[in-house]
Amino acid sequence: MRYETMSLGGNVIRFPVELRAKPSIEVLMDIEPDVREVMLVAEAFGLDGPDLEGREKADRAMAATIAEADLPADPEELRVALNGLLKPFVDRAVGVCAEARQAALRSDEANENLARARIEGGYWLDPLESAAEGWANEAARLQLAAYEAASAAHGAGRAIDLAKRGERWRPHNLEEDVEAMLAAEKAGHERRGRPRKT
Repeated sequence: MRYETMSLGGNVIRFPVELRAKPSIEVLMDIEPDVREVMLVAEAFGLDGPDLEGREKADRAMAATIAEADLPADPEELRVALNGLLKPFVDRAVGVCAEARQAALRSDEANENLARARIEGGYWLDPLESAAEGWANEAARLQLAAYEAASAAHGAGRAIDLAKRGERWRPHNLEEDVEAMLAAEKAGHERRGRPRKT
């Protein structure tokens, strides 16, 4: 969750997609923190680890919301209504990921300032150390929040995708999901008249 300077030139800086693109699941997938990194950060800062069942909980909660909702019968109106249910989850997750990215930048900057001050020496080391520690803690906290918000958006998105396809909701099952993806890939190849690669 850092800004990267690109190798094309020293004056080219990555402009964050979350500040220029409309929030969507695709944007979220580009910017959300990796669970392995989040778990390492939580351990390093002595924080409770992320809720690894958050996605399934959000999936189940959204399925219950959809089951209780009075949704329109028209397919286009239904799609719009379901997208409306997902939007707050995605907006929140993209927003928290952007905040986490900004906090990580401020933490990096504070640590650079502290490192320079240690080399140069001076009386201002204590406030710089305090600022660096504060920004590091804030960045860690926001990274966990970003992961959990992204998990909630993905979980809600799964239930909504099932509803859009007119499928009955069922609990998440990794083996079934992999089999469904393989079957969809095989069907796509057969429709296009190409043999499936094995």
